[in-house]
Amino acid sequence: MSHNKQKGMAVIGALIVVAATSVATASIMERQTLLADTLIGERDRVQAKWLLRGGVDWARVILLNDARNNAVTLRSAIWAQPIVGLEITTPDGARRAHFSGLVEDEQGKYNLARLASGGEVKASELAGLQSLLHSLGMPSALAPAIALRVAQSQPGPSKPATAVGLRSIEDLLGVDGVTPNMVAVLSEWLTFLPPNTPLNVNTASAEVLTASLPGLDLATARSLVEERDGGIWFTSRGDFLNRLKNTEGARRALLDVRSEWFKVSGEVQLQHARVSMTALLQRQGSTPPNVIWMRG
Repeated sequence: MSHNKQKGMAVIGALIVVAATSVATASIMERQTLLADTLIGERDRVQAKWLLRGGVDWARVILLNDARNNAVTLRSAIWAQPIVGLEITTPDGARRAHFSGLVEDEQGKYNLARLASGGEVKASELAGLQSLLHSLGMPSALAPAIALRVAQSQPGPSKPATAVGLRSIEDLLGVDGVTPNMVAVLSEWLTFLPPNTPLNVNTASAEVLTASLPGLDLATARSLVEERDGGIWFTSRGDFLNRLKNTEGARRALLDVRSEWFKVSGEVQLQHARVSMTALLQRQGSTPPNVIWMRG
C-alpha cells in the first residue's frame, strides 16, 4: 500500500472517530437536556401541588367563617364564588403561578348513597334518579346500572359487599354506559355522601329537588328556586315545608337549610406544570373542616 493511500485511510479513520465522538457527545447532551427538563417539570409539579394544598386550606378558612357567621348555607355566599386565574407566588417568592378554584355544596346534590340500603336497591330512589337523568338529557337506563353498583358496594344482612366502596362520581366510570363526558356533567348534580345526610333546600337545584321529593313537580320546584334565589331563602326545614303545596313526600325526606359537606376543586399553572386537585371537606361546629379525601 502506498504512503499516500495509507495517509488517506488514516484521515478517513480520524474523521470517523470524530464523527462518532460528535454523535455520542450530542446524544449525551440531549439526554442531559431531557433530564434537566424533567427535573424542572417535576420541581414545578411539586411546587404547584403545595400551592394547591394552600388553596384547600383557604377553602377551609372560608367555610369556617361562613359557619360562624351564617345560620343557613346559601349559594350567594363568599365561599361559592369561583376564583379564576388568581396570580400567586411560590413560597420563595421567585416565581408566579395562576390559581383557579371552586367550592361546591355537596348537600345541594342528589346523594347516590340513598339508592340502596343493606345491599338492596330502593325502588323509590331509583325512580327519582331516572327522573333526574331524564331532565338532564341523560339516558334513564343508566339509573338501574348505577343503583346496582351502589348496592354492590354495601354489605347486606347476611352477605358482604361484592364491590369496592364509592367515594366520588369519578368512580362511576366502571359502570357500563358511563363515559368521562357523562361524569363531567353528572358531577354538578350527583354526589356520594353518608346515606343519612340531608339535602340542603337552599342550594339544591329544581331538578334535584324534584328527584328527591316524591310528588314535587319540576314547575313547582323551579318556582320555589326562583323565589329562593331572589332573596327569600328558606330559614328552616319547616319554612320550606310551609311553602310547598304538596308536602306529603317532603315531610318524610331528610331536609335541611345548612350544609356540612363541600367539594373543593382547584388548578395551578406554574410555568411547565399544570396540576389539579379535588378534595371533599366536612365541617362540624366551630372547628376547621376536615379533609375526608383528596385526589390529584
